[in-house]
Amino acid sequence: MAILYNGINGPFSGKVGAVVGYKWKNKSVMRGLPSARKGGPSPLQLQQHAKFRLMNAFLNPLVSLLNLTYNNLAFQMTGFNKAFSYNVKNAIEGVYPEFKIDYSMVLLSRGDLLNVISPFASSPSAGILKFTWTDNSGKGRAKPTDKIFVAVFNDVEKQWKYDLNLAMRSSGTCLIDVSKLSAKQVHSFIGFISADGKEVTDSAYLGLTTLI
Repeated sequence: MAILYNGINGPFSGKVGAVVGYKWKNKSVMRGLPSARKGGPSPLQLQQHAKFRLMNAFLNPLVSLLNLTYNNLAFQMTGFNKAFSYNVKNAIEGVYPEFKIDYSMVLLSRGDLLNVISPFASSPSAGILKFTWTDNSGKGRAKPTDKIFVAVFNDVEKQWKYDLNLAMRSSGTCLIDVSKLSAKQVHSFIGFISADGKEVTDSAYLGLTTLI
């Protein structure tokens, strides 16, 4: 049964024939009912499902961050969904069923703002990861007040640690406490967001660092 709002020409909620009406982000939309599947999923569907499961497990802890860093690209979807779509297409390698994340291709943010020059990650003391970079304020739209975000991932424990507002572009360095991952190897990423939150860089992958 469907419910009509504002008469026959208004939006509706529920099932009518082969379509379903519903509200999404305060918009009235409708979609066709899925056709009945005959038999099991195809090989291509199995591959796609495996990629989706892998990427969802990888990115799901970063929902809040990705909703911010992909917000400018997210049209009628969340920033997380846009990030998920990009990375499923570009950051998975291998042959089914042995898919794995290609960390060098992962983008935790996408935008036209310039990232910093020569970013580097090191571990100067136990449980501490230090980021350094060359300030390039004044190049393009890069400003000294752009705020850093960093993200750190251990692929054995499947643990993320990320933080915002640790430093500004002009600082040239910042530290993040990752003591729960001491003595482990971590992948790290760095990016910047403008002070008003309207512009963002493509994130940069800094490779593997062994924590003290």
